[in-house]
Amino acid sequence: MNTLKRPAPVALALFCSASPAMAIELSAEVVVEAQSQKETEHDHTFLRTEVAPTLAFNEHWFVDGVLVLEPLDREKLTRRRRTFDREGVFVEELKLNYQHSTADHSVQFFIGKFNPAFGTVWDARGIWGEDFAEDYEITEKLGVGGTFTLQTQSLGSHTVSASSFFSDTSALSQSVISTRGRTNKRDGGAANTEDLSSFAIALDGEQFGGIAGLNYHFAYRSLKHGDANIGADDESGYAATINYAHKINQRTEVNLLLERVDIKNFDSTTQDRTYNTSSLITSIDEKWNITLSHTQRVIDTDGATKVHDHLFQLSGGYDFSNGLTLDIGWRQSDEESLGQNTFGILGRYVFDL
Repeated sequence: MNTLKRPAPVALALFCSASPAMAIELSAEVVVEAQSQKETEHDHTFLRTEVAPTLAFNEHWFVDGVLVLEPLDREKLTRRRRTFDREGVFVEELKLNYQHSTADHSVQFFIGKFNPAFGTVWDARGIWGEDFAEDYEITEKLGVGGTFTLQTQSLGSHTVSASSFFSDTSALSQSVISTRGRTNKRDGGAANTEDLSSFAIALDGEQFGGIAGLNYHFAYRSLKHGDANIGADDESGYAATINYAHKINQRTEVNLLLERVDIKNFDSTTQDRTYNTSSLITSIDEKWNITLSHTQRVIDTDGATKVHDHLFQLSGGYDFSNGLTLDIGWRQSDEESLGQNTFGILGRYVFDL
């Protein structure tokens, strides 16, 4: 669940002699992924790395961010064999936060560059389960926001989040190593307005109704059309997610997720989109996993035939219990009536600095 919680500092503490309350603590989580896949027309090997540092000034104030290394413009690469092509580094998030917590509730406010809460499937289910869902993930926005979390003994934990934002057109929108250029207001697109006229709100819950393993996510977005999109309509949409984890026996647990997303005037165009995702993860001994997922994407464009895309994936993997996981799998997709089979392997290593 995207509750914007600050990770516990683990790496470095710089103490001011005046008071223990003035301790400055620096920590970071690092996720390194290496993926190789053979597609119908191409072979592709690439790296993806996220470094998520947190600088805590005291128990209330902290700065956090996400630095990303990944291949840029993957859909534009046409060579048959691609190895670490167009890998670039950019700042995905960087914000100042204030939080205050008690035994039964917590509140947080933030300002800066962040990813507004909307949907959940894009947060990795298997190797390719998030591929279509990344269409509607909201990323790299400048603005303000906050969350309020209520903890209850019998009805679970519930978090309300809200943010107002616009697309990042600052120097932080650029990348290094491989360049993707700087976003400009003239580029247009949803939320590219340089004012706080776009917003997203979400409600997330864990242990809903006191039922262990039952979580939910409901969200709404309204993205103002860019000033360059003359005559365009604003984008709006909702996401609804149910996630249930159940332990079948001492060795086996299943995790079922269902998500529906409906977006009108996608990216300030005349295109409406609907996404329906179902995913089942079976875990054995907390080490082995088998993941099945399917996403249907319906694209309805004014004056054009409605398009039904599908993505199915089957993958399995092993957790080595030291931060390293290894998965192999098969992906079958049908986009604009063009079918494609992909076989791949993904290694992921997660550690703290």
